[in-house]
Amino acid sequence: MPLVARSTIEEIRNRVSLLDVVAPYTQMRRAGSQWRGLSPFNEEKSPSFFIHPEKNVFKCYSSGHAGDIFRFLQIKENLNFQEAIEVLAERFHIPLHYEAGDSAAGAQDLSIRKELLLIHEIATDYYAKQFMANNTLSETIRKYWTEQRRFSMELAEAFKIGFAPPADRELIELLMRKRFSLKAIQQCGLFYLREHERDMRAMKPRFRGRLMIPIRDVQGRVIAFTARVLPCTPAEDPTREAKYVNSPETPIFTKSHVLFGLDHARLAIQQTGHFVMVEGQLDTLRAWDVGLKTAVAPQGTSVTAQQLAMLRRYTMNVDVLLDGDSAGQKAAMRLLPMAIQAGIELRFLMLPPQEDPDSFFLQHGQAGYTKLLETAQDSMQFAIRVLAPEGGMSTASVKEQVFRQIAQFFEGVDTLASAHTQLRKAGQLLGLYEYTVDSYINKLAAHTPLPTPPKPATLQGNSSKLTTAEYQLLVLVLHHPDLAKKIAYLIEPEWIATDSTPGILLNRILAHIREGDIWDEKNNFEDILEHDEERDCIYGILARSSPFEEDPLKAANQCIKAVFIDFYDKQKAQLASALSQAHPEDHVRQQALQRERIEIRKKQSSPPAL
Repeated sequence: MPLVARSTIEEIRNRVSLLDVVAPYTQMRRAGSQWRGLSPFNEEKSPSFFIHPEKNVFKCYSSGHAGDIFRFLQIKENLNFQEAIEVLAERFHIPLHYEAGDSAAGAQDLSIRKELLLIHEIATDYYAKQFMANNTLSETIRKYWTEQRRFSMELAEAFKIGFAPPADRELIELLMRKRFSLKAIQQCGLFYLREHERDMRAMKPRFRGRLMIPIRDVQGRVIAFTARVLPCTPAEDPTREAKYVNSPETPIFTKSHVLFGLDHARLAIQQTGHFVMVEGQLDTLRAWDVGLKTAVAPQGTSVTAQQLAMLRRYTMNVDVLLDGDSAGQKAAMRLLPMAIQAGIELRFLMLPPQEDPDSFFLQHGQAGYTKLLETAQDSMQFAIRVLAPEGGMSTASVKEQVFRQIAQFFEGVDTLASAHTQLRKAGQLLGLYEYTVDSYINKLAAHTPLPTPPKPATLQGNSSKLTTAEYQLLVLVLHHPDLAKKIAYLIEPEWIATDSTPGILLNRILAHIREGDIWDEKNNFEDILEHDEERDCIYGILARSSPFEEDPLKAANQCIKAVFIDFYDKQKAQLASALSQAHPEDHVRQQALQRERIEIRKKQSSPPAL
């Protein structure tokens, strides 16, 4: 694959804000000179992810990850460096130039992931064009959309609703003409081969005669489709009896990690503070059509812990819109324990009998939703109502049995304060004695480990301390470039202990400075970093403010003195060992070692300073 030109990398680094790159994954809030949010890498309830906007770097204390805009995408999207450059260039409309000077050659050798995203972009445009085509069949589909389903054409345009024709090889022929790789066409999920077939020309479209609903990731890129059956779906189609057919999982689509509508909903969450969870894609579109912009839906499966973690990065409040039947309530009860573990506060809104979100919003609009909020039940109210036996809760033992089931939801939570509050509320609603509730809370506390603060990334070598003089000097060199050159020319390379990652990096950077390089946070550190441990160390330092702003010169001299003394302490220890091993009769050897020890003491008594 042709290498991206250094000029392109630098242009991306200078033009693209890490805050914009991170925005689709977690919500950031200003915290002094930095920005703070929930980790996009781990599930957590207390923010441990920080961005230093001036230096355009991040540090995640829960995972230990740290880096720049490229590193963030590499970790989050499982990309290599070249792929991360391509994604950022495309997203922020920066032209790609390659070292060979031939961008076309680079485009012909794209990563599979890049190809799959491009295929879905082309397919989305193709299906949308078919939906709007000037022919009898497409006109029938539009009438189905506006008259039968009663959706607006504005909504179809906003979400790029499409139509897959019943007999269609045009799309695959279009992709072949655009010279996509066979591997990408086979893996995109839009086509399939029967088991006995091997010839690419025999590939068949997965979606025929269906309404096409694009599924997007949080960045708004189409990564899959949901296809609804229509009267024109061919009778011989193997999926004809299925009301909805979804794309299979691919390298860019894992259904348990995607929420339909989140790319739109996350942009409106600051206005409402609540996501609205509905059952399906058309429910989400209906909510959007009536003005409820924070609706989301799982991908045809039960809600997963990963999906809840995605929502938690933007808000802890989720309204669950339930069908009136018992199946909908049972599904909600499966959601409740996961929400408690994820730190999400749920409100349950019960629809009238025989209604689903699509029909409800169509008839009552957003005003109906506002009316439903008046009867919303929180997690404990809903759990008690669903868990209550048909015969009621007339005895204390039955009430305690229901409470015991609720208490099990909180086992293993890492925030006991919230658990205690909710369990006490459940106890009050059930009318249990306070000592009964407290006994369960005490049992829960006894079996829940105390939360521990996140550990810093382990550093290479036998020294794991982050406060060594080498580490502090590395901080000074990175944050105070005016001192870096002075430090480089004062310190001898052998003074620096290289049994830890900070020592190795300090020695390497000082060597670059001695060779005439200018070194500060604007450098392309990828040129000198050899593995992820070093990246986490460097970017972790850059993501924090300097602790030596008050007097960096004084701090530098203290650190220089520390490494100087430590170096000669080791020299003295080696001499003491040599003296103990020297033969008693070897006076010449002993005298030479003693003279050397005296010389070391003299040197050590006069440490250098800037």
